[in-house]
Amino acid sequence: MERHKLAAIVVILAVISMAAVAVMQSLPPPVKPEEPEQPFEIIPDPCNALNWWDIAFDMGETTHFLTPLGQITGTGNRFGPSEGYYAAGAGIIKRLASMSIPAEYWGLHDSVVGFQPGYGVDNRSIVFGAHLDSSETSPRGVEQNGAGCAVVVAIASILSQFRLPIDVYYCFFQGNMEFMDSERTIRAMWGSKEVAEILDSEQVEVIAFYNFDEVLFCDSLQPEGERIAIEHDVANNYFKTKYLAELLDVFMKRSGLDIVTIKQEWLTQTDHWAFWYHGFPAVNVKSGHQQDPDFPPPDRTSSSAYNLTQARYLAQAAASVAVYLGSKGNGQQTTQKLQPKLGAFDSATLRAVMTIPQTLTVYGTTPDHGNITVRVRHGATDLLPTTVITEENFTIECNEPAPIGPLEVIVANLENTTADVELYVDYSSDSDGNGVIDFEQYSWPEPVPPLDWDRDGLSDEDEVEAGTDIFVPDTDNDGMRDGLEVQFGLDPLRDDREDDADLDGLSNFEEIGLGTHPLNNDTDSDGIPDGWEVEFKTDPRTNDSSSDPDNDTLTNLEEYQNNSDPLSRDGDSDGVLDVEEIALGMDPLNEDSDGDGLRDQLELFEGLDPLTPDYDLDLNPDGPDHNPRINAIIIMVLIVAIPFLLGSFYFRRRIR
Repeated sequence: MERHKLAAIVVILAVISMAAVAVMQSLPPPVKPEEPEQPFEIIPDPCNALNWWDIAFDMGETTHFLTPLGQITGTGNRFGPSEGYYAAGAGIIKRLASMSIPAEYWGLHDSVVGFQPGYGVDNRSIVFGAHLDSSETSPRGVEQNGAGCAVVVAIASILSQFRLPIDVYYCFFQGNMEFMDSERTIRAMWGSKEVAEILDSEQVEVIAFYNFDEVLFCDSLQPEGERIAIEHDVANNYFKTKYLAELLDVFMKRSGLDIVTIKQEWLTQTDHWAFWYHGFPAVNVKSGHQQDPDFPPPDRTSSSAYNLTQARYLAQAAASVAVYLGSKGNGQQTTQKLQPKLGAFDSATLRAVMTIPQTLTVYGTTPDHGNITVRVRHGATDLLPTTVITEENFTIECNEPAPIGPLEVIVANLENTTADVELYVDYSSDSDGNGVIDFEQYSWPEPVPPLDWDRDGLSDEDEVEAGTDIFVPDTDNDGMRDGLEVQFGLDPLRDDREDDADLDGLSNFEEIGLGTHPLNNDTDSDGIPDGWEVEFKTDPRTNDSSSDPDNDTLTNLEEYQNNSDPLSRDGDSDGVLDVEEIALGMDPLNEDSDGDGLRDQLELFEGLDPLTPDYDLDLNPDGPDHNPRINAIIIMVLIVAIPFLLGSFYFRRRIR
């Protein structure tokens, strides 16, 4: 008895378990909770933390200097109108042309001059120059003066990426190494005299001329007498010469090296003399060390006597000066910013050059509520003693007016943590010292086309309005340029490449690439959706609704409406033309419209119905049916029924 009960219980439990499993299997799978969407983060380009002129410094590359240096010195001796000189000149002209800077020979001595026009309306210009010819005894002229010319080409490589309101000239003079007297004491400087004469006659307002003389330096740790020397004329006023020297020194310090000495010098015979003669502000830049005449360095770029890195810094600093001077005016004061990420107990320095005495105000933010100090000094004089800042937003006015000349604003982190700081200084400038403030004297119209630094089709002004990055062509990094996203109404601040905003079967990214409108599912308004046109290879940007590329008498619009292939007369290759299939109500893109296993053409040939999967209604599809026109069920019924009926009739009569 107990055994029967136990068996019954086991059976009941087994039935319950099987039922439970069956119920669990029939239940829909649990819905996996959606993971929260990760916040989309846009990382600003580092250029946003720089002044425009500082961007020029950071853009310089070693190849900008080394490549032209190798090309120029590789042509051999360049003394006089020689084959080597013209080979070097042709190389420079070709290289400048690759930067979209036209260049040609000027004057009787064929100095090479490149011209980069600005978009301003005045004649203000900055000129960079070096002599291209070498001495009679210098085979390659690396120091005399291939390096100076390479610096000028490197400056052009940087500035060609800017659009400036002022013009820029790049000059490579011929005739510097010739002498006018038999004692060889008076240099001819034919080329620079001719170029300065032409600029003066054309009323070009040269606001600065930097001449690069012998600029290859001994080593990175130069003693005072062997540093870079920026020479200016003591007879000229501050704004004609020394101001330009101090500007170049300020920007050279961005390299992290303090390697410049500013000298009052008017005896060095080189190409800046001709510019002084015409009243143009000019300085000469050369190395401070003196070569041992008995043991001169080898005349090759690989010589260990030369520090090529410092020449690159010189090009970067000179390009920065051009951007700085070129941006003065247009109704605005000069604003300099410093946005460092200060490490523990670290400091950073903002450097500027004052051209008029004025009391400065320093302002900024410390979002991390760090403990920082700010100090402003002119030489050894504190204009603002070290001041501790603890507020998030701060504004400090200097105790003393800033005099003419260079000054430093030093910000330091007092904490053992990182501090993000934004620091700004506004000031007025009078770059030419004529008593008229730059922002009142110089102005220029909006450029045509508008400035677009990253060339994404969205002007810098429009990028600010849209919140996109002016230095990044694709701010959200979704493969679609900011200008196109704004143009088509997409979001340039969100990765929406896979979205299909107009539900036409094409992603936003595909539409941008195809040139169709991502918010219009029929870009060409021809009645055919873009996705269908792309799938069937018609043109979604041209109204081709009435075209018939496959010559089957069906227009593209009719092909779309009937779901047929506009590029094939028989889209499903079943042997029946699309126009016939449409007339018969068949599917022109399916060789077996009724899905019965028989091609449409065969069904028509056999007299079957291509729209009926079981022609004889015998519950056996036409394909597997050996006799698709004969209903096997009826035949079987008849086979059974006829004898039955006959037998019934016979026996019924016998019974009667």
